[in-house]
Amino acid sequence: MIRPIMKELTLEPFTEDLSVAAEFLDNLDFTKVKTKYTKGKDWTAISLYGYGPKVTDILKPGVFKSSVQIDEKLQWTSLKTATPLQPIFKLLENLPCEFERVRFMKLEAGKIIGKHSDKVDKQIGFNDGDIVRIHVPIRTNENVIFTLYESPRDKIGNEYNLKTGHYYYTDVTKPHAVRNESDVDRIHLVVDCYSNDALRTLISSQGTTFIV
Repeated sequence: MIRPIMKELTLEPFTEDLSVAAEFLDNLDFTKVKTKYTKGKDWTAISLYGYGPKVTDILKPGVFKSSVQIDEKLQWTSLKTATPLQPIFKLLENLPCEFERVRFMKLEAGKIIGKHSDKVDKQIGFNDGDIVRIHVPIRTNENVIFTLYESPRDKIGNEYNLKTGHYYYTDVTKPHAVRNESDVDRIHLVVDCYSNDALRTLISSQGTTFIV
């Protein structure tokens, strides 16, 4: 079974208006994502489903040292009942998988996420029980550039614009970077799915494959 590096999934794009959800999220306090390749609060997240009941519980046990107390039981946060976010749950119903974490991730206007890979999460993979990461842009534009490198040695990568409401698989163990060259904060729904046959078939099926 072919495992692409990046692919737009052959799911019908979610056409319901997501601007209300994005505006609602603008008024919430996101938590800084602690990394070596961003500065300050350039890149932040808020939990919809994760290892704890609070929206600040963006981490998973054992990945980063944190003072945040994290419950080991996966659960929905208080955002599950937020009326402006109800379209998000319709969007999630299209994915044939059980969820691990589901987070909204924000990259501030004019900021970058430097070149990196997500190898810190040892569960990322393609086999049963591994974690497959799916991105769904909630608010983006043509000036947000996703760069994917086939090898850590590459100095020049392939650049893409991801579209609002479309579903994208990315092999995040490969080096990648993001530039938000717009004046609007970019928000993605990042869905960590437990890999299974249905999801692998969807990812490996014919469709818009950027890099194999």
